[in-house]
Amino acid sequence: MRFLMACMQFPTEPGHSYLTTELAQALVAAGHTVEVLLIDWDAAPSAADGSCETWNGIRVVRCTPRQIDGFGGLIRNPSKFVLTGRHARRLARKHFDLGGFDAFIAWTPALAFGSCVGLARRAGVRHRLLFIWDFFPDHAHEIGLIPGGPPLWLARTLEQRLMDEFNVLLCTLPQNAAYLRRRFRVRPHQTIRVAPIWSDATPIPVADRPSVRRRHGLPDDRSIAVFGGQMIEGRGFDQMLAAAAVGRERGAPIVFLFVGDGRLAPMLRAHTCENVLWRPAMPRETYLQLLTACEVGMVATVPGVSSFTIPSKTLDYLRAGLPVIAAVEAGSEYSALLERYGVGRAVPFDDGPGFFDAVAALAAGPSVAGPAQACLNAVFHVRHTVASVLGEPGADVSDHLVST
Repeated sequence: MRFLMACMQFPTEPGHSYLTTELAQALVAAGHTVEVLLIDWDAAPSAADGSCETWNGIRVVRCTPRQIDGFGGLIRNPSKFVLTGRHARRLARKHFDLGGFDAFIAWTPALAFGSCVGLARRAGVRHRLLFIWDFFPDHAHEIGLIPGGPPLWLARTLEQRLMDEFNVLLCTLPQNAAYLRRRFRVRPHQTIRVAPIWSDATPIPVADRPSVRRRHGLPDDRSIAVFGGQMIEGRGFDQMLAAAAVGRERGAPIVFLFVGDGRLAPMLRAHTCENVLWRPAMPRETYLQLLTACEVGMVATVPGVSSFTIPSKTLDYLRAGLPVIAAVEAGSEYSALLERYGVGRAVPFDDGPGFFDAVAALAAGPSVAGPAQACLNAVFHVRHTVASVLGEPGADVSDHLVST
């Protein structure tokens, strides 16, 4: 099959990768052809636009965002969606033989890709698949990125209209499939599948811990709980910092390490102290090696979010053999999965002492490398996603995710 993939992240620099690149490579390895329309959402307006490159046998066309500046976020943010979507449509027409594709794959927010899915439908692309990792605009509104009232109503109306153009909707959890049916319109022609996030599941080789720690200026004699990823809204930093404060009060030999960049990175840097450290984003292989020198991986979301998440950083932690401490939505199938496989613990929101106690217990506990590998292979291996995309029998991993 020939796939056209439209996404907002597709790193092609040496030493970097993302779920989109891993899926594309897995499809190619399975004998399929993949081309990519990259909406380079965070690129500067002056960045190269419409440029083409071939990466590992995958043709990538880059689209630089368009927006109206000078009138504040109320104009800039919606204009970025509208104008970038229109520009992506023009580039899709210019650079791709749309009628030659068998499948079109995109991610939410569908609004970021404008009417590209409509172009694909009219060109006769039979399979049009949408991965729903966050329910836009509901999730963006709940974490404070989109105001309520007319802006929320308009964004939801446009997103739903574009979602109607897809015939396969893929949710990360059975709970989110139910949320989709309950909160959005699902057309009779649309199929809903459960496809968690994915990884190649290969264990990260364990490096020499003292030398890795010295290289990054980390203490040799203290346990490290690490958060790695984008430092943006919805990541629950307040909860992790509250746990660090509990550790300071108790004089515990545990360091809370934050690795990454983003809008909230200055805030994290401002909180650095004897047990809170920050390091900037680094090449992926360097970051993965750093994880093997830590004891616990941290994930947290924020209260008031109505859908459920699987933080993608979980997969890196498990590949590094780290247990995971998670402060996520109550009753989440994700947190139940961690506990069922014995690879982590879930704690309630706004419980700094409970979060810290769980970090301390996991740091002092036995290795979870074996259970982590079993969990990755059973649930998160990219081969399951390839099977879901192709609609193969037996691709559903819901039995491993349903909370009991």
